[in-house]
Amino acid sequence: MPARRFADFENEIKRARDLVGIGQSLSSITNGLVGGEDHFRSALVHAVAALDAYVHGVVLDRAIDILMGRLHVAASSKVGLSFAAIGKIMTAGPPGSAAVELSARTYVAERLGLETYQRPDDIGSALAMVGVPKIWSTAFPVDAYTRKTALGVIVSRRNRIVHQCDLDPLPGGTTTPITSSDALDAVGIIESIVKEVDIHC
Repeated sequence: MPARRFADFENEIKRARDLVGIGQSLSSITNGLVGGEDHFRSALVHAVAALDAYVHGVVLDRAIDILMGRLHVAASSKVGLSFAAIGKIMTAGPPGSAAVELSARTYVAERLGLETYQRPDDIGSALAMVGVPKIWSTAFPVDAYTRKTALGVIVSRRNRIVHQCDLDPLPGGTTTPITSSDALDAVGIIESIVKEVDIHC
């Protein structure tokens, strides 16, 4: 059952590709005097953010469906809500009402906001928590390790960009090069992963 969040993900992936296009255009119209590298970095970061937002959305939607009794899963699922939050959800209105669902969505979203779902194992654990077990071996029965490794490399680069200005860790502090192809490859890998994962969500 494809997730309701896939269309939003596709919109964000398009924005990531548009950032690459802006960088390419900028470099082209200035004859290379102004490079588009920072736009390429932004595209890579945005693609990872799109993945993270997609997984958060799927986990939130499925968690609410579980709480509201619309989805039954065999997994022992936990999101770590406090007793106070559970009490507020239960007293928000009559069982099954829109008020209860809105309250549940608010508290679960707040709790999930403490997590990041970018690294392969974190994504796998998050989806298993809401009844989608073993997503990597299920979605990629032949090349799960390769897909997980590729995503891990992209997420590591994303972290270097946002936490270390993409500086080379070796002495000298030069910025690690990035091309439009590097960015488009990262965007494409993330999109292909989410397309396959979405089939099972």
